[in-house]
Amino acid sequence: ITALAARDAVYLTGGPEYDVPLGRRDGLNFVTANATIANLIPPFANASTILTSLATKNFDATDAVALSGAHTIGRGHCTSFTARLYPNQDTTMDKTFANNLKGVCPTKDSNNTTIMNIRSPNKFDNKYYVDLMNRQGLFTSDQDLYTDGRTRGIVTSFAVNQSLFFEKFVDAMIKMGQLNVLTGTRGEIRANCSVRNSDNSFLSTGVEMGEIGLAQS
Repeated sequence: ITALAARDAVYLTGGPEYDVPLGRRDGLNFVTANATIANLIPPFANASTILTSLATKNFDATDAVALSGAHTIGRGHCTSFTARLYPNQDTTMDKTFANNLKGVCPTKDSNNTTIMNIRSPNKFDNKYYVDLMNRQGLFTSDQDLYTDGRTRGIVTSFAVNQSLFFEKFVDAMIKMGQLNVLTGTRGEIRANCSVRNSDNSFLSTGVEMGEIGLAQS
């Protein structure tokens, strides 16, 4: 469901349309908030941290830069980037851009938010990469993709070729949707996405045997 919602959000904001592989079996446990956060790239991460983290899941540098392109839409909290403003400005940040951000976030612990992409904040396109080339990336995890020589060329290629970005973004999203797929008898096919079948004795057997007419694709 999350993958489908993400696909639709991308398309409705101007991004590529693509098919999402379906049929994943459901896990027997719900992922905790802490486990989810542990798998997210923090906004202060540099390119080395990003590449190392994603490599453990078989994502390469192109995948990493393409997935980061999702920051072409959305908003960021001041506390996620004010370390780049106070007490001293990050030298990789454009001065005018930094001064504008200080107006939004007058203190390091400000609770305000701002747009992730200053050129087209409500459209899914490749302008995020143009921002990076102009030293206008919001998070360290954004801007360092252009600063680091291993990913700089990929950022540039996406900035000048939106079709290429869309192609690689789709590839990376589909790859991400196929992480840790449960096969065989592992997991289950839930009758209700928010409730394990094992919590309902009537469903626990019926669903797996297809006795209540649930689609398994």
